[in-house]
Amino acid sequence: MEHEDVTLETLSRRWSVKSIAATVSLVALLGLGAISCRIGHADFAGSEEAEQGDSPGQDTSRRLRESFEEGGFLTNADEIKTFGWTKPTRTTLQAFNAAFPDGKGFWDVQFKEGKSKKPITGKGVVSWIDEELLKGKNPFAEYHGKVPIPWDVSSTESAKEDQLGPGQYVGYSRRQLCYIVAQSLVGADTTGYKNGLHRFMFKWSQGGCQAQNGGFGKSWWGFLAACSDDPTLKDGRHGPMIMVAKAHPSPDEQMLKELSDHFPLADSGFRLCRYDDGAIDDQNYLPGVPRTPPSMCKQPTAQGPGVDFMSTSAVKGQALQDIASQWLGGYVYGNSCDLGGGQDTRALVYMPEVSALVFFLSQATATPQLRQPAWIMGGRMLFAGLDGTGQFDDRFVLDEWARMTDDLVKVQVKSRRFKVSTSKPLVGFMSETQHMVTFDAPKWKIAKARTNQLAEQRDGSPTGQYSFRKQIAQWYRSVALESYSGDLHPMMKKVVKAVGAGPWMAGLWFGDSQAGVLAMWIGQALAVQSWGGSGALPLDYYLYSRFTENPSNQCFVHSRAACQKCLWTCNQHKPGPHGFWLPPNALMSDADQSNACVIGGDNACGENGLENVMWNFGMKHAGDIWEAVENIMQWHRGDVSHTIFDLLIQQLKYDRMAGVKPPSM
Repeated sequence: MEHEDVTLETLSRRWSVKSIAATVSLVALLGLGAISCRIGHADFAGSEEAEQGDSPGQDTSRRLRESFEEGGFLTNADEIKTFGWTKPTRTTLQAFNAAFPDGKGFWDVQFKEGKSKKPITGKGVVSWIDEELLKGKNPFAEYHGKVPIPWDVSSTESAKEDQLGPGQYVGYSRRQLCYIVAQSLVGADTTGYKNGLHRFMFKWSQGGCQAQNGGFGKSWWGFLAACSDDPTLKDGRHGPMIMVAKAHPSPDEQMLKELSDHFPLADSGFRLCRYDDGAIDDQNYLPGVPRTPPSMCKQPTAQGPGVDFMSTSAVKGQALQDIASQWLGGYVYGNSCDLGGGQDTRALVYMPEVSALVFFLSQATATPQLRQPAWIMGGRMLFAGLDGTGQFDDRFVLDEWARMTDDLVKVQVKSRRFKVSTSKPLVGFMSETQHMVTFDAPKWKIAKARTNQLAEQRDGSPTGQYSFRKQIAQWYRSVALESYSGDLHPMMKKVVKAVGAGPWMAGLWFGDSQAGVLAMWIGQALAVQSWGGSGALPLDYYLYSRFTENPSNQCFVHSRAACQKCLWTCNQHKPGPHGFWLPPNALMSDADQSNACVIGGDNACGENGLENVMWNFGMKHAGDIWEAVENIMQWHRGDVSHTIFDLLIQQLKYDRMAGVKPPSM
């Protein structure tokens, strides 16, 4: 179909659309107006500082000069408030011993990029916190020692949720975050602000534990160990920034569908990594499917993880896609304080800077965790032992190769210039299949979902609660650059170079893995336009036989022989006790409660795999496959006897022969 190409600056000069009006409407729906960047206390005229404390009265231009390439609180929120700290309830040594009784279990590690020439010990960390961090120059001195918090005034309910509203962002320096974590661990709390970090640390969870002395507590002490040896924090310096950004509201789904007619699927930069999926060939690839570069796709060994999007060794700039619930970190608050849980919980334990901000930036009553979708840039994976299978996380140790300096890039956010780590950007968002299959659902229903044979997984309607188009819109909204404040676009382009993902939509929310990868593929082809167009932000899809959530469900993305081999691999090499989390109802064997894999799923494998779909649709536009998927879901409503891939290929054959809808298969 012929159409006029229209170039718009607001869409990074890459959106080709039918009409200017449609695109302008989409921009308006996303709420992409310019938002002023708030730099420091003096820029917040009209805020409630009078009731909270003092105005720093600093000269902005002087402070900007001093902060060149240095971190320091930064936000575009309409308002900020500052909060002092209560007195500690215990000494630093007592806090340390709570996580490491008598110092046992701490990792004496010599960081390769650290400033020390000898291993960092627990005693050394405690001493550094006492003598330099808490008693040295206060990183919030500009705010008279009080911590500034962005304040979302867009909703009267804001105090019950996040401190960031739609399109808002906040940044803290690495030293400021070290300070926040240390103050929280010694029992100090923010006066008047019920931050989730302190609450989570000392909340008694199921099993009778507290996060401050469990896996999370050990993680935060590991972060402080890295702080104590960090060259960028020497002599009281702030070091690089850690930035958090919330997305604008969702775009109109029908408009996205219309726009999808104009963007090739090839623009998505889709690449595949078969990670320990029971590969049936030596080359470990699918013919015709682009491959993730070998440096970003290395197989695990018996000794430890390889390289995938969850691992410590992944290439700089590849974002980790956190398969979140309504909030980042999953249902950990009040339920867990250790390494267990789904993919998102595991990611937070291994990325202590991320977990600290996820909890600190919310004072929600029931679940004080950052709401999705959100980007966190500048955080790092400081521990070794994690990959998508989760089978090595019992070897949870500080990573001596954790990056401190060589991953830093210079960026600018409006008039502020500083450095940000590119080590492990994180984007967290849920699929719209959440609660489609609840954890207490009948055993048969979860079993059907785990084999992609549940009717609710295939909603091709325009308005259904779990519809296919909602999944596409969610991926687009969460990944598209235009969903976030324009202030951050140059920085995000410099920090983020790819997105790595696993079975989003088909993890613990038990969606159809074939529908999931198709929604990601389409959504990425649309989202990448605002990053610069074709291939500007590749999507690396990692396919597992035993992913830590819903193990072996991704096998059904393969064609029959490879699918059956993948299922066999999972059952032969069962995820260990550290390798998965599933509700009891999801286990498919009454006799073997240790087996988290799909059992007896061979008959659910289809004839066609991802390679067949890519051969047939890879050179088409996103709208072509979007329309085809919705059509076959509606034409075969309630019939799950054939896979989505098989129905798509069969439909193509009928279209080529007669141009009519096929009879029921």
